[in-house]
Amino acid sequence: MLIILSLFITNSYSQENKTYKGPVIKEFGQVYKIKNPDLLLDKNKKYKVIFDVYSDGENIKEINASINTVARSFNMHAQNNIDPKNLNIILVLHGTATKNVLTDKAFKREFHVSNPNTDLIKALKKENVQIFVCGQSFAYKGYKKNDLSSNVKLSLSALTALVKYQSEGYQLITFN
Repeated sequence: MLIILSLFITNSYSQENKTYKGPVIKEFGQVYKIKNPDLLLDKNKKYKVIFDVYSDGENIKEINASINTVARSFNMHAQNNIDPKNLNIILVLHGTATKNVLTDKAFKREFHVSNPNTDLIKALKKENVQIFVCGQSFAYKGYKKNDLSSNVKLSLSALTALVKYQSEGYQLITFN
């Protein structure tokens, strides 16, 4: 009886910790389903959000978890009836996150592996996320314009992009 109870509790617990893919960005941004949350976004409102990402994990072979949060944002809100067209999202990268927007060729030249963020950046761009990298960080690191992913735009600085879009009503989110 104790073994059966133990298995039931373990299975119940593991079900609560299961992540789900999509529905918007299926390859990235897995999220947990939350039953009856007390707070949701208004599904009839349009949202303008700017994600400020300036850090990266230590493992050069893994995607940047903060960039993956942008995909998670799409997926978790879409799972809760928010139309992805109502999420206008900007992503600004600088600091150690600058390398995440390099082409595979440039990334390989510097780190001897392909850029693990290439497909994630492409998936975000496909969902109309505007992606900017800080020109100051890019130049400081010694990168050239042809090192930059075609899915990313070069801003004068991260500060420039953050000030511009916040002055246009974008809400700042920083997960670093």
